[in-house]
Order: sequence, then structure tokens, then C-alpha cells
Amino acid sequence: MRTRVYVDGLNLYYGALKGTPYKWLNLASLSARLLPSKYVIDKILYFTAHVSGISDAEAPARQHAYLSALRTLPNVEIKFGNFLTKTVWRPLVNLPVADRQIKAPNQVTLPEGDFVVAGQPDQILPVGRYAESGKSHRRRKVKAPLQNAVIAEFHTAEEKGSDVNLASHFLNDAWKGSFDAAAVISNDTDLVTPIQMVAEDQGKPVFIVCPGRWQVAHRLREAATYVRHIREPMLIAAQFPETLADTTLAKPPNW
Repeated sequence: MRTRVYVDGLNLYYGALKGTPYKWLNLASLSARLLPSKYVIDKILYFTAHVSGISDAEAPARQHAYLSALRTLPNVEIKFGNFLTKTVWRPLVNLPVADRQIKAPNQVTLPEGDFVVAGQPDQILPVGRYAESGKSHRRRKVKAPLQNAVIAEFHTAEEKGSDVNLASHFLNDAWKGSFDAAAVISNDTDLVTPIQMVAEDQGKPVFIVCPGRWQVAHRLREAATYVRHIREPMLIAAQFPETLADTTLAKPPNW
């Protein structure tokens, strides 16, 4: 059965790869492990965007190495959206560091170190560095900031276009008869309607493949024909070699 795989790159990264040693991922090998053998994969479309080096100067080089590795796979196509980087002003909901005050006129002084979270003495907040691996610091959810909340400027990066590109190619390929079955690697509920259209109106089997750290979104589970999960053993088995044969392409340091 002719099958196409549509990969939401950002969703895959944050759901299954970030913080792991499995980022050097061979998508063709992974896809083959996700689907029964009767689903013959003829094309994999990977949707991503060129990352910015503003917060991590080495990120573009690492991404370039990975995209170059993917391009060695004959059945992989890469489709690009865009990253929009900007600064935005937002109200602070919580500054959970005990015994710290806003200094005149508009400064907050927070020396690096571990601080007890206000009102939660059993939790420690690391300031000026990331938490140690394996530790989790839950953040409370609020409906709205206080009226007199401190306003601060934040840097933000947002991917634009990849989800629309994926949905557009997925629907267009289905209506052109380019596949008999499809797999969508994502947990993004924006894809519910396209999946419903292909599965119900076209009668084509659609697998929704959920990156392993998350539960499948309920609406996606209902829309898809089948559900699969990316498990750690699959990621381990689907890695590129440290250095690709007959090339100078190598797994980036610290990956």
C-alpha cells in the first residue's frame, strides 16, 4: 500500500527529541519501524524552519548538519516555513524568589543561585542557570495577571507556516491520489480537520503518530484511523551513523 509520511519537525523535536541523545534521527528508518510492512513508504515530507542563532549561536550549524544528513535519504523532502523572532512586552505573573524586591527605578536584582519558591518551601528555583537534569519545577497556571503586575520585555521565537504547509501538502496529495495511506507525525490538533477529510471523505487510512512524551490529543485520536507512539527503543534503533559513509557529515557535538 503506497504510503506517505508527513513529519511536523518542531512537534517531533519537542515531543520526543529535546534533551535526549537521539536527535541524529534517520526519518526513513523511524518511519519503517512505525508502520506495518504492508504500508510501503514512497515519500517522507519533513516540515521545519531555519532556526535562529540569537539564543544559541551553534543551533543553525547543528540544524544544517542534520538537514544535510536527511538529504542523503532519497525519499525525504524538506519543506520550510519560517521562524519569527521578536520581543514582546508582557506582564509578569509570578517572580517566585523569596526576599527579593524590585529596585528603583526599574530593576530587579537576582543573584545566581538556588532560592526557595515563595510559599512552597519544598521547591527550589535555580536563578541564572538551568535546572539540573531530571528535576522538575511545576509552574502554577493563572487566568490573568494582576492589574498592577510588573511589565517586562521578553524575547520570543515562533514557527510560522509549517503546520499550514503540512496540511496543504497532505490534502493536495490525497486528492491527487498520490498515496493509498498516510502517517502524520504530530500531536497538533490544528491537523484534526485535514485528517478527518482524508480518512472520512477519501476513505484512506491515516496513522497519527504521537511523539513519545505526550498522550495523543483526544480529537486527533478520534479523527485518525490508527494511532502509533514513538518509543525510546525506536529512536535508539533509528539513528544515523556517527559519521555518514562516503561523506564528511557527522553528528554534531553534544547531540
